[in-house]
Order: sequence, then structure tokens, then C-alpha cells
Amino acid sequence: AAKRKNSNGAARNAYLADRITVVGSKIEDPQLLVAMPQVDVIISEPIGVLLVHERMLESYVYARDKFLRPGGAMLPSSGTIHLAPLSDAALWSETITKARFWQQDSFYGVDLNPYFAPAFDEFFSAPVVGCFSPTTLIGDSVQYEVDFHTVTLADLKEFVIPVDWQIKYTGLMHGVAGWFDLAFVPLPSSLHPGTAPNTVYMSTSPYSPATHWQQVRLLLKQPLAVNAGQVIRGFVSMKVNDQRSYDITARIIALEEEEAEAIITDEALCVLLDSQKSRSREALWYLHEQTYNYAYVGEPIEPAKPENANLYLPVESLLAESSSTAAFTQRLPPAASHASQVSSVQGVADSLTDFIVTSTTASDQDPNAMQY
Repeated sequence: AAKRKNSNGAARNAYLADRITVVGSKIEDPQLLVAMPQVDVIISEPIGVLLVHERMLESYVYARDKFLRPGGAMLPSSGTIHLAPLSDAALWSETITKARFWQQDSFYGVDLNPYFAPAFDEFFSAPVVGCFSPTTLIGDSVQYEVDFHTVTLADLKEFVIPVDWQIKYTGLMHGVAGWFDLAFVPLPSSLHPGTAPNTVYMSTSPYSPATHWQQVRLLLKQPLAVNAGQVIRGFVSMKVNDQRSYDITARIIALEEEEAEAIITDEALCVLLDSQKSRSREALWYLHEQTYNYAYVGEPIEPAKPENANLYLPVESLLAESSSTAAFTQRLPPAASHASQVSSVQGVADSLTDFIVTSTTASDQDPNAMQY
């Protein structure tokens, strides 16, 4: 780059001359251990869907172990996986419709029914990549942090994310939603004395602007009925496979809040998972077998109420919404009050939709005519 010239004949990026060396090689190439010096900073984009897909983090950690000086910086410095309970009837119905194609007795004379079971398994084990509305989340996410400064290769091979979701709506849980955040935090030891670290975060959350990685939805074969106030407990396990990705297994159960508080060991939770089949679910997803859904185009100007998606708030929450609105109205100054008394309603000739309402406001007894 320093050898190229600008229009005035000066070398472009001259200050980089003799400072950059391009090495065309895999980071794991043994010859690099001799040819490459240790470095102060490693900057990389080793990220895939749900943070770990494509298993590039392993190369990132290998580079850290072999080439980063003690106290050096890694950018990004950590990643956090988020998992949340999801209610998405439209996506679940779309997926089962694809599988039901194979429930045909005579497709051009061929009975496809023998293929329904494997097709059903395949469609529901495929993670669905794409952005979705945050209104489909029926609980807050659990988080699993991966510190790139300290995580080991063995840690990345297999790990378990405990889930403990407080359900906010009564409805159906159709699956698990996932995304990740990245943090760029230089180590204090890599900064000049007296310099404070400037932390930068990037999120692929459904609450944030869309990114290249979007989000992912993992559908249950059978939706789980949940009530507001219940707790979903269980485990999501992630294990590497030979497709440069992960197999994801989940075991979850819906518990009353008192039950959840009484379960203090994983062994007790596993006993319930094994015995209470009607309110527990097991699932297997292959992160490399991704399918895509781009139906979501952003939130409408007027957000739909949860009941439009067959999600129901507790009565107490509904009443609290009205109380908050009433309290806000009471705080408005008199000039902003819209309280009025209707004194007459008069139709408009030759119109079925227009009429004149004459009202008297509390602050002004003179009639005010309003046409609608």
C-alpha cells in the first residue's frame, strides 16, 4: 500500500511502510510458530450464528495461546450468548406445513407418507436464521459469557447453558430464540498509564438494529403451554460436530414458581424432567442445518397488543396498564384535559360517515362543534 502513489506523486499510506507484513497461511500452520513473532493485539472476526457456528473461535483461541504476548489485547474480548423463550405461531405453522407435504397418499401415484417422519424431524431440527419481532419473546433471556482472554479449546468443545425463564404471558412456547453480544474491552495492562479503557459493545439482539448475523429460532416439535408467572427450568447443551458447527440439545420443564424455588439441585430437576412428560420438552437441533426466514420487516407504527398473538397478560398487569394511563391523565394540566360533555349529535346531509358532535368542555361552557 505504501508503494502506490496519489495524484500528487506521494506514496499512499507511507507511514505504514515496513510496518505491515502479510502472511498467507492458516493460523494453525506449524511453520508460523517459527516465522511469526508474538504480538500485542489480536483483531479478528471469528464469529458465526449464535456466536459459535463455523467454530472459528477455536482458531482465535489458538492464536491467543501461540502468538499473544502476556497482557496483550484481544478484540473482540468476549461474547455473550442469549437464549429466551419464544412464541411464534406463524413460524411454527409454516414449518409444520412444509413437513405435511409428505403426508400424501398419492403424489403422482407415489405414497409419500413413509417419508413424513424423517421430514418432520429434519424441519424441526433446523435452526431458523433471520430477524424477528421482540414481541415474540415471552421471557427475558439467560446469558452465557465466553471470555476470549481465558476460555480454553476444551471449554469450546462442549458446554451447558442452564435456563431459568420467568414467563410473562399465558400462551404457547414454540421454541427458543438466540442471539449474541460482543464486547471490545482492552486489558488495562495494554493501555498507557493513566488511560481508561474505552469499552465498545455490539449486539445482535432483536431489540437492536439488524446485523449480518441476525438472530436464530430453535423450534420445538410440540409447543409447550405456559402460564404467566410460571418458570421454565432446564438445560441447553452445545457440543461440537464434524460439520464445523454444533449439535444443540435442550431439556426444559414448566414449573410453578413455588416448585422452582424448591428445586435446588440439578439431580432433582432431572428427576422431574424424566417423570413429568406432559409439561416438559426435549429437542435436538443441528446448528449447521440452517434454514432462513426473512418475513420480519420491522415493528408497525402501532404495535399490536399481545392478545393479537394469542399471548395473554395476567389480569393484574392489565389493570396496572389502565391505572398507569389514568394516573397520567390526572397529571395533565387543565388546558390539556379532553374531558367534555356531549350536548348534541347531528348528521351531515348526503353522508353516511360524517356527523357533527357538539360538546361542552369542563373549562369552557361555550359549545364547541367538532366534525368527524
